[in-house]
Amino acid sequence: MLRITHLLPFLALLSASALAAPPRAQQIAVFKVSALGRANVTPTALLAARVTPETLTIPADYLYKRDLRVQAYDLDTFLKARIPDIETLAASGAQIMFWCRDGYAPTTKLSDVLGQGGLIAVADADAPAGVQWPDAPYKNTVLKAPEIGNYVVWRRAQFPAKPQPWGLDTIYILPASAVLKK
Repeated sequence: MLRITHLLPFLALLSASALAAPPRAQQIAVFKVSALGRANVTPTALLAARVTPETLTIPADYLYKRDLRVQAYDLDTFLKARIPDIETLAASGAQIMFWCRDGYAPTTKLSDVLGQGGLIAVADADAPAGVQWPDAPYKNTVLKAPEIGNYVVWRRAQFPAKPQPWGLDTIYILPASAVLKK
């Protein structure tokens, strides 16, 4: 069986309050799933959620392949402030999808994410003034700061145990049935 997660770059999410998905997803959408909740990840949303930023070191960071000091916001605190009843949704089997600007959208059980030390990293704490992120080599390319943007990292777990997407734009909470099982 095909998992929806393999098709997520082509997924268009529809909900009464959802913003339009990226143009590429709108043009070739093959599934429509109503989101139970949505949180845009912007500086304004982080401020409105009253999440206190912290500076900490992520050992052996997935993207940079080294210890990385980041400025970050606690993912749990952000989700609890932005999405009502997030813990009830997790207990019901809801899924969490991290929608990234490039169309990448890893999805996992919300209960596997809450309480696991997730962070929304917004900058390299050691980057020179005016630089959000240094360039990062990735596969056959080099990612620039705007492509990295908001980056999900974990205090304890290492990739691939938990998703570590960069370019994070929106977090969607989906019904348990939104992801097909193999």
